[in-house]
Amino acid sequence: MSADHDVLVAELRALADAVLDRLEQTVQRFAEPAPPARPAPGPTTGDAAAAPASAPSGCSWCPLCAVAAAVRGEPHELLTRLATQIAALIALLRDLLARYLPPSGAGPDGPDPQTPPPAPGRSGAFVPISVTIRR
Repeated sequence: MSADHDVLVAELRALADAVLDRLEQTVQRFAEPAPPARPAPGPTTGDAAAAPASAPSGCSWCPLCAVAAAVRGEPHELLTRLATQIAALIALLRDLLARYLPPSGAGPDGPDPQTPPPAPGRSGAFVPISVTIRR
């Protein structure tokens, strides 16, 4: 039963790593803000309020504008902030996987940590004990 459990844990770890890798690639596209658009070279009209033609339109906080920007492949402030938070969550999940699940190479064929043998005549079941409270 323990060997089956070790194999299952190793497979779940490999699956989690694959999912996190794929998710991380997608998130990285949105996590880094795009460089600001440069105005096209040429004569200037002197109108400082005119936005360049390549600047994204819409607001910087609206989820609907963020989805539209993602569909168009444009950068959006909300997407950048959300992707940064998701990247931090992915890093936390990777840390938890590394801390609480054995590495992918460990398992029935990998190195086995030293576990003490169970005590003879004892199972892992409940054992009643008597407690005396002194005052």
